[in-house]
Amino acid sequence: MPRARLFLQRLRYQLQRLFSLIVALPMLIRHYGSLGNVIVKAFRVLRRQGLTGFRLRVAMFLHLARQSRGDQTDAPPPVPPMALYEIPDAPDFAPRVSVIVPNYNHAGYLRQRLDSIYGQGYANLEVILLDDCSSDDSRAILREYADRYPDITRVAFNTENSGGVFHQWRKGLEMATEMATGELVWIAESDDHCTSNLLAELVPCFANQAVMLAFCRSDFVEDGKDAPVWSTEDYLHDLCPDWRQPFVRSAHWLVNHAWGVKNIVANVSSALFRHPGRLPLLEDPEWTGLKLCGDWIFYLTLIRGGLVAYTPRATNFYRQHPRNTSVGAHGEDRYYQEHERVLRHLVSMYRIDQATLDRNRAALRAHWLRNRPDAPETGFDALFDPSRVRDAADTRRKNILMASFGFIPGGGETFPITLANLLKRRGHAVTFFNLREGHAVPGIRGLLDRDIPVLELDRLELTGAVCVDMGIEIVHSHHAWVDMTLAALLIGLSDIKQVVTMHGMYEMLPAEQIAGMLPLLEQRISRFVYIADKNLAPFSAEFRQRKGFVRIDNALALSEIRPIPRAELGIADDAFVLCVVSRAIPEKGWEEAIQSVAWARAHCQRDIQLLLVGSGDELDRLNRGDAPDFVHFMGFRANTRDYFASADLGFLPSRFGGESYPLVIIDCLHAGRPVLASRLGEIPAMLETGHGPAGALFDLEDWRIPIEHVGRLIADLATDPDRYRALLERVPAAAERFNPENMVTRYETVYAECFRTGDDASQP
Repeated sequence: MPRARLFLQRLRYQLQRLFSLIVALPMLIRHYGSLGNVIVKAFRVLRRQGLTGFRLRVAMFLHLARQSRGDQTDAPPPVPPMALYEIPDAPDFAPRVSVIVPNYNHAGYLRQRLDSIYGQGYANLEVILLDDCSSDDSRAILREYADRYPDITRVAFNTENSGGVFHQWRKGLEMATEMATGELVWIAESDDHCTSNLLAELVPCFANQAVMLAFCRSDFVEDGKDAPVWSTEDYLHDLCPDWRQPFVRSAHWLVNHAWGVKNIVANVSSALFRHPGRLPLLEDPEWTGLKLCGDWIFYLTLIRGGLVAYTPRATNFYRQHPRNTSVGAHGEDRYYQEHERVLRHLVSMYRIDQATLDRNRAALRAHWLRNRPDAPETGFDALFDPSRVRDAADTRRKNILMASFGFIPGGGETFPITLANLLKRRGHAVTFFNLREGHAVPGIRGLLDRDIPVLELDRLELTGAVCVDMGIEIVHSHHAWVDMTLAALLIGLSDIKQVVTMHGMYEMLPAEQIAGMLPLLEQRISRFVYIADKNLAPFSAEFRQRKGFVRIDNALALSEIRPIPRAELGIADDAFVLCVVSRAIPEKGWEEAIQSVAWARAHCQRDIQLLLVGSGDELDRLNRGDAPDFVHFMGFRANTRDYFASADLGFLPSRFGGESYPLVIIDCLHAGRPVLASRLGEIPAMLETGHGPAGALFDLEDWRIPIEHVGRLIADLATDPDRYRALLERVPAAAERFNPENMVTRYETVYAECFRTGDDASQP
């Protein structure tokens, strides 16, 4: 009987799911435009993500259906906050760890420290041994270990003392950056030691790309003694979460429940973190001059917008002795001044509850009364002033979730990366939400700055709970499917605003699909940004007025250009070279580009070569055939400007209906080259300078590329130096219009408008 009962229970559950899916079918049709589109999408998901991915997508739509009906009878139990984030099972995940050992006069502890590093059970590491002009035997010991482990060790000894430990941190991080080896960093202080499993326990946490820092428990030990005096559990007993259990939590949650009250990473040796790259904090003289709380500020900066992992299964031994700066300064003025500095930094970066700030100040005041009982309380108020903390809060910028269809080629996919990088550099907390549609291209992933957390959810229906937990205030999406999916998942969360940038997709959708999408867009989207006038076509003037449509032209960050030597490409220096950079799909005109160049070569005496940069099915198709010798298939390249700079002319023979404001035009202009392109979207305006275009344009003929006409244009530019020079001289004027700082400022204005109230809230 129990087996029969279990069978009936499972059957009932499956029937409930089937019924829910049938009920959800109108939503699916509205979401994708037609039943046919739903079926096509289902097969695509099955083909790309398998049965597991299909089940996850079904679960998301069942969640949306229940949400729209207000029906939770067959809903799975809610996920507790502690279980919102997972560490993926990734047995092959083994990133390089850069271990920085900053030493000053710790010869007596170095052997124990270094043995605990080189004896780690995790093998993929490099060790950077630093010495800050020690006067004891430290350097001899450091050289001994460097000679013992030469393949993974580098040394750098100062000839003069740097004046502070943070200068050494910066030096070690810069060395790791220059060598570009360590994805993760462990600053292992020279007088501490640890269990041999520290890295083996902490490294796997970073398989979740949103984890920015992971740390383990610490035992505080007295100088000369091995027995712990107190532990992490003792130190943090008054703060949640449960320090006896491993966890992954958002930086926002931890700051508001623990890190805003006390520095929960009491010793840097217990922590592993993602290499932040060129962190501006490292160049801040006020920070490098701190003696007590600089590490606290460092952690708060690293983790912003991301997740933090903790494990009690490894132990760091933090040695405390009379020479510890922090031990001897608890009664000094600077102790309270630096804590105010932490609070000012904290409120300038995080949306933090007043109760947390009050708790911090109360704990510090109690510390004052305990350590300076004879001093007047007015002295504490002079050292720690809440008004200065409140003033710093006025500079805080919004927490932004930048949502992307996937790490795949395409302007609508790479532009969110560009904007996320620029906003992060402006001081925003930015989390990049990868919805993982399509197979990730490592080169595209590599375009995102390494200090930006990447959020990926196996259960998209958790998006709302995750956004609340992470303190997200703005969700910014760039793809119609992503726009609609997130809008549906965020229903009811009115405090989280959603901004949409349209890259040309909406005007390609059927009218009936747009009509089905409008109610949800009306309900959830706070602002629409368009990049070309044609993006407006699907929307009425009234809708555009209500939703505050605003045009912001695309721009890209400037970068150093390193032209690819033509010899490496197998091209003569005197050849005339065209460069196509795009997704390798038929609509981008790769085949027509080859035909046009072939026509030009046949009708002039110039050697004309063609670079095709990009990936996709069209690359595979064309590369399988008998491609002419003048065609060079480069595949995907992240450094597209270097290829444009190696060529004479950018080439965009597109017949793609969604072409609006192609970013490759900007890349080509920033590389200093004119462009030959189809007259589509905003391309003519992008090339205009007031003295003529910085390139040549051609019209499509019934959405076909006129091969002979384009070939003649190529031949003329290849053989007429004066005509080509005229286009080349206009490039700087055209490139000047794409100022990334101006674009970011305009987006910041859009974000601010989302939080305006009153009758003028919809005005751009």
